[in-house]
Amino acid sequence: MSSRRRVVIGLGSSLGDRLATLRAAIEALGADPELDVLRESSRYESPPAGGPPQGDYVNAGVLVATSLPARQILERTLAVERSLGRTRPDPVRWGPRTIDLDLLWIEGEVVAEPDLEVPHPRLCERAFALRPLLDVAPDARDPRTAVAYAALPAASAPIRKLDPI
Repeated sequence: MSSRRRVVIGLGSSLGDRLATLRAAIEALGADPELDVLRESSRYESPPAGGPPQGDYVNAGVLVATSLPARQILERTLAVERSLGRTRPDPVRWGPRTIDLDLLWIEGEVVAEPDLEVPHPRLCERAFALRPLLDVAPDARDPRTAVAYAALPAASAPIRKLDPI
C-alpha cells in the first residue's frame, strides 16, 4: 500500500432532502476506518451541468487522508452511493440523483483508466466541484501541470453558497 495522502471527494445531490443526504454520505465516508475525514467544505447550490430539466444540486467536498489506492477509494465511494439508494448506471445520463460521489483529486497522483480519471476530467471548469475542493485543500494543484486550482477562472466564478448548517 502507498503512503497516506490527501484526497478530495466531491458530493452532489438533487433529489429529496439534499443536505441530509450529503450529511449521511459524509458520515458513511467517516465511518470507513481507511478514510480519515479531515475537513468538509461549505455547501453550494447550482443548476445541473447538462442533462434533462431538473432541480438544482447541492454540492460539497470532503478532504480525506488515506493510503488506499484510487481504485479502492472509488469502490468505497460507490458503496456509499448504493447505501443511499443510487443505482448505476443511471437511468438518464446527467439526470437527477439522490447522491453522486466523485473522486476529484488525489495529491500528486494522476489516474487514467477507462472508468476512472483523477483529477476529475471536468474539475477545472466546474465551479460546483472546484470551489468545494478549494475550501478543503486551498493549496491543491493539478498534478499534471502544477497549476494552482485557485488560479483557474472557475475558482472565482459566481456560485451560491448556502448558509452554514
